[in-house]
Amino acid sequence: MLLRLKLGLLLLLLGPLGASSPGVLVASAQTEDSVELDFSTEQPVHLVSPAFLSFTIDANLATDPRFLTFLGSPKLHTLARGLSPAYLRFGGSKTDFLIFDPKKEPSFEERSYWQCQFNQDICKSGFIPSDVEKRLQLEWPFQEQLLLKEQYYKRFRNSTYSRSSVDILYTFASCSGLHLIFGLNALLRTADLQWNSSNAQLLLDYCSSKSYNISWELGNEPNSFQKKAGIFIGGLQLGEDFIKLHKLLEKSAFKNANLYGPDVGQPRGKTVNMLRNFLKTGGEVIDSVTWHHYYLDGRTATKEDFLNPDVLDTFISPVQKIFQVVEKTSPHKKVWLGETSSAYGGGAPLLSDTFAAGFMWLDKLGLSARLGIEVVMRQVFFGAGNYHLVDENFEPLPDYWLSLLFKKLVGTNVLMASVKGRARSKLRVYLHCTNINHPRYKEGDLTLYALNLHNVTKHFQLPHYLFDKEVDRYLVKPSGPDGLFSKYVQLNDKTLKMVDDQTLPALTEKPLSPGSPLSLPAFSYGFFVIRNARVAACL
Repeated sequence: MLLRLKLGLLLLLLGPLGASSPGVLVASAQTEDSVELDFSTEQPVHLVSPAFLSFTIDANLATDPRFLTFLGSPKLHTLARGLSPAYLRFGGSKTDFLIFDPKKEPSFEERSYWQCQFNQDICKSGFIPSDVEKRLQLEWPFQEQLLLKEQYYKRFRNSTYSRSSVDILYTFASCSGLHLIFGLNALLRTADLQWNSSNAQLLLDYCSSKSYNISWELGNEPNSFQKKAGIFIGGLQLGEDFIKLHKLLEKSAFKNANLYGPDVGQPRGKTVNMLRNFLKTGGEVIDSVTWHHYYLDGRTATKEDFLNPDVLDTFISPVQKIFQVVEKTSPHKKVWLGETSSAYGGGAPLLSDTFAAGFMWLDKLGLSARLGIEVVMRQVFFGAGNYHLVDENFEPLPDYWLSLLFKKLVGTNVLMASVKGRARSKLRVYLHCTNINHPRYKEGDLTLYALNLHNVTKHFQLPHYLFDKEVDRYLVKPSGPDGLFSKYVQLNDKTLKMVDDQTLPALTEKPLSPGSPLSLPAFSYGFFVIRNARVAACL
C-alpha cells in the first residue's frame, strides 16, 4: 500500500511530461548514482528459439471474416516482416467458437482483395482496395466494441469462416516470414463429450490441398470451458483429444507438423491439476507445453501498477510452478508462453498501448529467457483492445518498436547479469549474446538490456574485463507531451516512425567511448551492445 502511495505521488510530480519533465532531469542530475554490474559469461544458462519473440492474431478477428481483409495491408506486412523470424499464433477464446465451412462464399471485401491480386506477386504488390479499407476502418470501432463485450461477458456465439479466410491468414503469415500456428475448435463435442474431429478434418483437407505449412493447437484455456460454454473437460480427456488430433495429422499431409498445447491459463488450483493430467495422457504428442500469463485485469489496472516492480515480480512464481509440473510429468519438454500481455480483457485503456507498458514487456522477455521459456507469444500483433503492437490505423505503437529493437539486437544464448547492491528490484538487467545477423555486430559481442524504474538516472559500470570495450547505446524514451503514457517513442532522442508503408526506419546506435558509464535515465529502458567482447559463450 505504501509503495502504491509513493508511486501515486511520483506520478503527480512527473505530471503529463513523465520522465522527460525538466524538473525530473534537474532532480536526476543532483542525485545520480552508479551501480556495478556482475556478469556470468562462461556458458549460456539457456538457449531460446530464434523465434523467441513471437506474436498472435486473435481468432476473434474472424468473428466477422470481412475484417480479416485488414491483413492484406502492405503496411501490416512490412511491420510483421520486421519481427521475423517469428511464430504467428491464430488463437484466443474465439478459437472454440469458430467453425470452418468450406462451402461458404467469401465476403465482398475478401473478393475485392483477391481480385486486386490477379496476375501479381501478392507478397510484393498486394493491397486492399482503398474504398474497402476505408469502409472497414469506419466500421471497425463498432466491431471492436462487440468483440470486447463478448469477451467481457464470456458469451460467445459460433461463427463460420471460409476457405478465403484461411487463405488471407496464411498469405499474411507467409508474406511476412512467419510460421502460422492455427488453433482448432476443441468445444465441438459428441454426446459423450469426446472431441468431434470432423470439422478439423475438413480444414486439414483444405490446407493439405493448398500445400500449406502450418502447426496446430487444439482449444484455448480449457480450464475456463465451464465458464464459456458450460462444459467441463478434464485434463485426462483433453490429453485423449490431443492424441486423436495427432493421429489425424499423421494420416494427412501434416504428419511432420508440430502440435502445441494445452494453452491453459495461469497455474492456479484446478488448472494445475488439469495440466498435470493432460501431460500424463497427451504429453508425448505435443512438441511444447503452452500456457498463458497476464499481470493484471485490464478493467482495474492503474498507472501505478505498470511502474511497480512488485507487479513485475509476480511473473516468477507461475513460471516456476509450470516448470515443476512439466518436469515431474513430461521431463525435458519445452515450455512456451503461448499467449501473454500486460492485462487481460483486451488490455488496460490508455496504458497497455503506451510507453509505460514497455517495462512489463521487456521485463517479461528478460525473465522468460532467464527462466528457460523457449518462445513468448505477444497478444496481439493487430486487433481489438489496447494491448496491440500496431493500432487500427496500422501505426506501430511503443511495444512494436521495443520488439523490433529486441529482434535486431538480442541473440538466442542467454547469460546472467545482475546489479550489485540493493537497487535490483527497480533496476532490472538482462544479458544475451548479440544477434549476429545484425550487420554491425559479430560473434562474441554482448547485448545488455535494462529498465530503470527509479526516478533518477542510473549509471552502469561494466565488469572490469569489459571496461575498455566500445559500447553502442540504444536508449528508448517517450516522445511528446504525454510522457510515460505516450504512444510515441524516441530512440537516442529521435522519434521513431516508418519511412513509408514499405520501409522501416534505421535503428541507429549511439557509440559510447570506451570506459564511459552506461547511463539509463529515470523511467526509461534500453539496450547496450558491448562490441568485441570476445565472450567465450558467444563464440
